[in-house]
Amino acid sequence: MSQGGMILISSNGGEGDQGQISRREPTAELWIQRIKNPDPEGRLGYLECLEDKMPFEILVGALKDGDPKVRGAAAWALGETGDGRAIDPLIESLKDEDVGVRRCSAWALGNLGDPRASGPLIEALGDDSWRVRAAAADSLGKIGDRGATNPLISALEDGDSLVRSAAARSLGNIGAVEAARHLIKMLDEEESSLRNAAADALEKLGWQRHDRPAFKVSKLFKNIWRRSD
Repeated sequence: MSQGGMILISSNGGEGDQGQISRREPTAELWIQRIKNPDPEGRLGYLECLEDKMPFEILVGALKDGDPKVRGAAAWALGETGDGRAIDPLIESLKDEDVGVRRCSAWALGNLGDPRASGPLIEALGDDSWRVRAAAADSLGKIGDRGATNPLISALEDGDSLVRSAAARSLGNIGAVEAARHLIKMLDEEESSLRNAAADALEKLGWQRHDRPAFKVSKLFKNIWRRSD
């Protein structure tokens, strides 16, 4: 939806002048004016439509907006910038009082893929919200820091199945072979999504090299082919 510039109306002041339409890049002052729209929905709509054109500093400033929807949208947009300068502001937003903002911040940090976010994301595995824990577990797998192995193994015992699935897949993504026995145990879960996540992770770990009991091999294949449950 975003355009290369903002449409502005100008007039030369002549009688009967219809005005001229020109496309110009908005100034920093105009960005600030728009993002300070007193209507939260107006700020959110403006951010969502033009996030890919907003200056980095404006997006960072929006992380402090009074409306959580705007803060969450800003966090998400920063995650798509690929700009390493966003790491510290997003880490700070992991402490936001709003669950949605924390979840978006956790996702954004994973999308940026910077190892500096590993420690804060590991802490986020203990968040009160399963949504934040799941996003943190998934992001740790994207970053690929082996230092997250033990925290992710612990997350396999989380009370929420989506967190457990995300942790399992992330263990596979980071190549945590020491997690194999925990993942094999997960193949016995009744919930198919957990079995599938464990099977996916074990395949990435090269299970045949780390799975000693022969009967576990057939169990792995059985669970891989039970994907239609």
